[in-house]
Amino acid sequence: MPRTFVAFLMLCVLGTANAMAPQRVTVIPDRAAGVIVSPHARLMRFLMQPIDDPDRLRGYRVAILAADGVDGFDLEVPRRFLSEQGATVHVIVPRPAESPQGNRSDAAGQGTTQLLVLEPSGEQRSALSDRFIDQVRGADYDAVYLPSNRASAKALTKPPEVAFVKQAADEGKAIFAIGNSALLLLQAGLLDHKPTALSGGGSGNGPSPSSTSTADVALVNGAVIFIGRDAFDVPVLMDNLIATLLGRPVARR
Repeated sequence: MPRTFVAFLMLCVLGTANAMAPQRVTVIPDRAAGVIVSPHARLMRFLMQPIDDPDRLRGYRVAILAADGVDGFDLEVPRRFLSEQGATVHVIVPRPAESPQGNRSDAAGQGTTQLLVLEPSGEQRSALSDRFIDQVRGADYDAVYLPSNRASAKALTKPPEVAFVKQAADEGKAIFAIGNSALLLLQAGLLDHKPTALSGGGSGNGPSPSSTSTADVALVNGAVIFIGRDAFDVPVLMDNLIATLLGRPVARR
């Protein structure tokens, strides 16, 4: 399915979900164009922009850590965006209690389990994941992205997920979190304060208005952590993610 068509559908869903919410009034300076751009216009431009170089991120690996209840927009838009530029993107999920413990040797199979996805419109669907959390290490990836969860802010705060992001931070990997997924970073001791991304949308059941023009940035043991507040910060997070990847050598595995 063409990316522009998928982006249009996702934007329509997001717009429907936010139709009754107060209109955002924050404006973002667009230094490149020298004009003021609203968050909605910036997001629209991001969604519709063509992929100029499908090999731009070839060789880089990005882990998307998700759990049942993951926000469909926060999951699918970055996954498609990064994949279409050549990155290897793995959606990593907790292992279900009924599933036998795996090991790193069985990580080659894709679609390890069905992931419950909640769209901003309230609709539910399922998606395939790529790995269980016990099959991978934070050191295996060049960057980690944490989409928000519309069911529970605590969906990814169990020991395996905490250990994964801790290892990624110890290895100096860049970590990108949006919405209430930043709670995992707080649980892992990677933030020394409760980020503003958690205020207003801590339950993951709705968007929280952004009060600043860029994502929060924290430095932890050489790792760079970016925190966005909601879907309108996805362009900022992705721009910083790509800049971070291209500024570093591909991780050795």
